[in-house]
Amino acid sequence: MTAMPTADQLPSFMDTASYLANDRFQCIWYLPYKKRCCMVQITPKDNQRALQRAKGVWESRLAATSTLQDLATIAEDCCCARHHRNKIWGSGLAQELANRWQNEIRNALGLTTHGRNLSVKTEDTKTSVPITFAKHQVLKEETLLSKLQSDVDHLACKTGSLYFYTHADNAFGGMIKIGYTSRTIDSRLHEWAECGNGYPKLLDSLSGVRHPERVELLIHFELVEWWYAQRWCEHHRKAHIEWFKVDLERVRTVARLWCQWMQDANPYDRRGRLTALWAGHIEFLVQHDNPITAGAMVQIQKIEEGSDEVYEFIDDKVLRKKQDAVVKEEVEEE
Repeated sequence: MTAMPTADQLPSFMDTASYLANDRFQCIWYLPYKKRCCMVQITPKDNQRALQRAKGVWESRLAATSTLQDLATIAEDCCCARHHRNKIWGSGLAQELANRWQNEIRNALGLTTHGRNLSVKTEDTKTSVPITFAKHQVLKEETLLSKLQSDVDHLACKTGSLYFYTHADNAFGGMIKIGYTSRTIDSRLHEWAECGNGYPKLLDSLSGVRHPERVELLIHFELVEWWYAQRWCEHHRKAHIEWFKVDLERVRTVARLWCQWMQDANPYDRRGRLTALWAGHIEFLVQHDNPITAGAMVQIQKIEEGSDEVYEFIDDKVLRKKQDAVVKEEVEEE
């Protein structure tokens, strides 16, 4: 498990306020093993929101009853949404840092503690973190296209299963977890039960999936609009990011089509690279502004097989013309 920083290793309030005022977009999460702060930036919107709140705390001279919560929220906003915002919230570090920052501000303003309730350590007052979901944040450069074009890890399992489950707890609100495993699904569900939310309710599964980790990734990015993260799991001390607020039938359809394409097209070579044929097909989709979806990929494969069983995902006449040109060129080369 990755080492967690202490509150004392995180930047001071004054340093944080300086980062915000100078638009450095600095994530304040400290990485003990690298001995530096995270290099993934917070967004300009997060920066502006945290800056306004920091000004409010300073100008109020700690008089507001919401000061500690405001400081904790600033700490969250000053951590990158992709990696560390959920961690600083769920681990309790945001509250610890808020306590430290409050004392720093008090000293800087020359305020006495007489008649005030001093902050107590977070570990003495920490309660269990409620089940909470937030939209999962993908990096700007992460898209279905970029994942499709990236190499498959040569160490990744070649065959496995996909599973889709939820929990009966109302806090999950029908959220569906989409995962893969190279082992038995039952053994994986038993491991997920250790999160403390009861035994998972398996909704569906697919077995014998080629490159299951890659298929899982493609499903996630096709469903990116509905992608959420469970902000904190106390058992694993981290967020779980594979949750989707979407109906089961959509999940089934998208998963089935990606599995079908991966099986029928076998689009990655032995080195894990996308074949030239499929790299060309994907480039064609991009050039003609056709959306990249599992359905489109399956249709192209059907055209490759000479099937007339195609649908209106793409302009197959244009694609067939492209294929005829490729065949002609290959014949001439022979």
